[in-house]
Amino acid sequence: MKMENTHMTHGTGEDSYARTSVIQADSISKAIPVVKEALEGVYSKMTPKCVMVAELGCASGPNALMLLPEIIDITYKTYMINKSKYRPEIHMFLNDLPTNDFNTISASLPTVHEELNKLRDGDLGPYFISATPGSYYKRLFPTDFLHFVHSANSAHWLSQVPKRLIKENGEYINKGNVYIAETSPPEVIEAYREQYKEDLTTFLKCRGQEIVKGGGMVLNIMATTESHKPHHYFMEAAINTALKDMASQGLIEQEKLDSLDIPFYPPTEEEVRRYVESEGSFHVEEIKNFTLDWDVPTTKDLENNGHKSKGGTEMDVYERAKYATAPIKSGTECIIASHFGDHIINELYSRVTNIVAKRLSCGKLETFHHAISLIKK
Repeated sequence: MKMENTHMTHGTGEDSYARTSVIQADSISKAIPVVKEALEGVYSKMTPKCVMVAELGCASGPNALMLLPEIIDITYKTYMINKSKYRPEIHMFLNDLPTNDFNTISASLPTVHEELNKLRDGDLGPYFISATPGSYYKRLFPTDFLHFVHSANSAHWLSQVPKRLIKENGEYINKGNVYIAETSPPEVIEAYREQYKEDLTTFLKCRGQEIVKGGGMVLNIMATTESHKPHHYFMEAAINTALKDMASQGLIEQEKLDSLDIPFYPPTEEEVRRYVESEGSFHVEEIKNFTLDWDVPTTKDLENNGHKSKGGTEMDVYERAKYATAPIKSGTECIIASHFGDHIINELYSRVTNIVAKRLSCGKLETFHHAISLIKK
């Protein structure tokens, strides 16, 4: 599988990442206190005249710049408390793969600036936004260049499908599954774990060269726990089930199904701590764990990412399931379409929605996250 196909759905249409990434926005909001503490910690050691910030794996839509107002506010207030003689400029670098939809972000910049200026009653100093296309599993910036790095809803994506999932004779180890499943052999979990360890180590080495000593980094990632089916993830399991059903009905080729593995790995806190300590460039300052409800509240009188449902009527389970499925569709349909073809997309995600609806009829659908605050040694 080509990794350029792991980008989110482009544009601003109804199925685009820009319109459906509400759960991702919720996770960013939930971790703002961690970002605030991390930035305050950085500014207790240094007060650069131009603060260099990178948003890694920014995707597209409003989430890409969601933290900008917070970063500006925290920076101005902390510099004032520290009695700095100047107000710093802020330069934010937005990074994602070259196939990311940077055009949608660029088109939103005038509106973002207008809203920022209004939010601060005109008290807005110079700030700059730049795009930095490329894989964050490689060097992106000069040595000792950045003061703070943030990455949300991204660093659980691997750099590639785990190498050990294919035997030397070409046989697929994880046959009939596209991710870690109940029927996956132990070697599959180990292959994913090893790939994640390799990728996180590479990521940390690169950032360790780019971030100044005493600089900070916050990684906000989907996660699992040791106590509850570690590394199993419901949404990937729903896609897996739907694809297996389609293969059994002859709608997709079994061999195609056998050859697909989604490069996604939600780690446990223990794994993150172990790999960060092993790599050695950073000190773990804090890991905050939190859960989010994946589905919307059960009334229709809320703003749903720009779509307001009027009347205050109860949402049925299928409507909630469609809402819950939308962000996973915008994050995975490019992978699925590149492997099987566009023609299966509507049928597949309709089936996924039905699976999610059954789950919601039995209770909540939650997602688990780590907000990891690191300090450069």
